[in-house]
Amino acid sequence: MWFPGKRPHTASRKQKFFSHQINVGSEPLRKKHQNPFDAVVPHPAEAPHYHGQLNQALEYFHKRLGHSDDFFVRPFKIMGRSSALLFLSTITDNQQLEVLLRSILQHRFPSKRPRNLLHYLTDSVISNSTILYKDNLFELSEDINNGSAVLLIDGEKSALVITVKFIEHRTPDQPYIESTVRGAQVSFVENIDINIGAIRVWMATESLTIKKFKVGYRSRREVAVLYLYDVANPVVVDTILKRIESIHVDVVTQSAEIEQRISDHSWSLLPMTRVTQRIDSTIKELNQGKVLIIVDGDPNALLVPATFQDFFQTEEDYGHIFYEAMFIRYLRVISFFFALFLPALYISFVDFNPELLPKVLGIAIAKSREGVPFPATIEVMMMQVVIEILREATLRMPKQMGQTIGIVGGLVLGEAAVQAELVSNILIIVVALCAMSVFVTPSYEFSVVLRLGSWIMIIAATLFGLYGVVLAAMWGIIELGGMKSFGVSYVDPFGGEHIMDVFIDSFIIRLPVHLMRQRTSHLHPQDGTGAVDVKELPNLHPQVEKSNRQFNDWKRRRRQP
Repeated sequence: MWFPGKRPHTASRKQKFFSHQINVGSEPLRKKHQNPFDAVVPHPAEAPHYHGQLNQALEYFHKRLGHSDDFFVRPFKIMGRSSALLFLSTITDNQQLEVLLRSILQHRFPSKRPRNLLHYLTDSVISNSTILYKDNLFELSEDINNGSAVLLIDGEKSALVITVKFIEHRTPDQPYIESTVRGAQVSFVENIDINIGAIRVWMATESLTIKKFKVGYRSRREVAVLYLYDVANPVVVDTILKRIESIHVDVVTQSAEIEQRISDHSWSLLPMTRVTQRIDSTIKELNQGKVLIIVDGDPNALLVPATFQDFFQTEEDYGHIFYEAMFIRYLRVISFFFALFLPALYISFVDFNPELLPKVLGIAIAKSREGVPFPATIEVMMMQVVIEILREATLRMPKQMGQTIGIVGGLVLGEAAVQAELVSNILIIVVALCAMSVFVTPSYEFSVVLRLGSWIMIIAATLFGLYGVVLAAMWGIIELGGMKSFGVSYVDPFGGEHIMDVFIDSFIIRLPVHLMRQRTSHLHPQDGTGAVDVKELPNLHPQVEKSNRQFNDWKRRRRQP
């Protein structure tokens, strides 16, 4: 039978195994400005429920989903009772649907009707691993939009939600924004379930807690919050959950939109969350008491709360000995100052305070600028714009061409600018060193901060010289001191209250791994014990000790004349 008042729709070749499919989407033209989707998510108590009236339920689903040509209703009978299977053909697995229908239609039901037909179906007929009982019609329509099939039986007070979603995803690959030499070479993908499963595999503990939300009136994007319930600060977790629940927008497409809507300082230049694609870094931060936010369709995950020092550390640091790790972190700090202050200091010393330079260096700069018709400010701004253009061109170009364009463009333009006496050769060194120092930081978001912060310093140096650079730096330090990320001071552990964390794990000091026995306290973890290591190495096996003694005796006998 066809749905009342609707014309049959010809099924595509891909869907021909359903011989009795019904398409209820070929509806006559609607009113011009009528919205078929009610953008207000109803409260569970106010949403309509399924009470066994199949025709009324089909009418409801037709109003919500019937305008789409990929919405199908497959009618059939179960033990003489009218039933219907509802699904969207474009996001469901046809093979799973075929198996589901065959298992129902070819099953030999008992002559006596079971007391609970739904329980009989789930226990003896349907073999899918994920089956839910629901009666909220709005939630059922959301499940259909997410790729599930809904089974309705006339007279039953609940419906069955059967997962038959077709999952198309790419294979986990190397992280493209956090490259590493040593460590895991696997990153998150666009599928939220695969990302959560990867974290489950890497952290097989019962304390790992997952909370899921639907964000966006129209997109209904799935957002997951992960944390260790016995480690993470419950106040921080509760704050994050409430802020995500309070997001009321039409569409959410990526984690950056969630980040900007839940951050404490939405107008700040500095990132309030740490973006990562690496699973090993995520496991490390979760164990320290941080909270992870994953958005379906985005391979970038958010770690909160974030502090200033987080953007100078990577998981790869713990794969090196602490001498090498400290050296790399010091190198990042030096590169931070080069990227932020070097062009501004060049302007200050050349245009405003050349007497502060050593005599030999001042003469060298003056010789290199002979014939240059522009002041140092115009020189720096021109070259900074050129560098930004090359950087964007390299980023947008195909991978096979991007690196070549960046190298050749930089060499050709730099050499041509010096020969044409538009800029000095010393400025080329300054700008090149600044451009390379920007990307020494392991966080792409923080590299953007350095790029924009460098322009702020250039403008300050242009207006007030060295005095302006000092004022801008002081203003930045004051802003840092007053910022908080989900209740945690942005400058911790250097704020004073948790100063001992500096000697545990910071961008200044990183202890050897066997001495890092506590979690840093500035995140206020419930469990402050990090890794309890044995004080002494275990004794050798007696057979090994015996072999060592025999070897030493043999060497001693060889030395005797």
